[in-house]
Amino acid sequence: MGRPCWTHIIIHHTGAEEKDAAQVRRYHLSLGWRDTGYHYVIERDGRVVPGRDLSLPGAHCRAGGMNFRGIGIACIGNFENHPPLPLQEEALENLIRALRQQYGIPVEKVLGHKEVPGAATSCPGRFLELEQIRALLRQPPYHGSAYPLYRVQAGAFRERKNAEQLVQKLKKAGFPAFIVPPGTRVPR
Repeated sequence: MGRPCWTHIIIHHTGAEEKDAAQVRRYHLSLGWRDTGYHYVIERDGRVVPGRDLSLPGAHCRAGGMNFRGIGIACIGNFENHPPLPLQEEALENLIRALRQQYGIPVEKVLGHKEVPGAATSCPGRFLELEQIRALLRQPPYHGSAYPLYRVQAGAFRERKNAEQLVQKLKKAGFPAFIVPPGTRVPR
């Protein structure tokens, strides 16, 4: 097969709690791969690290031929256990916007790995809100003072189930909500 023709963007989580993109790359190289399987890795602090060159097919999603059609982006972390950090979400949105513009990829072709027909996986995890990401991508990008965003903290709980109940109530009422794990530093 020849040079990839990018028609999709496929979102992943690494499924582990690696320290950084270099650790992901070392692991993929240990498997005998030529480089990391993803084209980009987003670290916890929001830093976007280039992976496999875009002139090469990925090694991130065989289903649907997405290694040759889909640009692979992975965020470090296991989003089955916790949501991505706010800086990761912001970096993911900005990176996808830039790639969509560069390659003319419509929002409908921005998929989570598990949304690719034939992919038997839970990646990118239950806490990465794919519909919310696509909704953000349909809106104009935020440029500084054009429309500032104010974060609201609605509560803090000792028991996770109580936090999950509030998140569900907020989502049911139409508000985007997520749980920030204990010990996570949230930027002000």
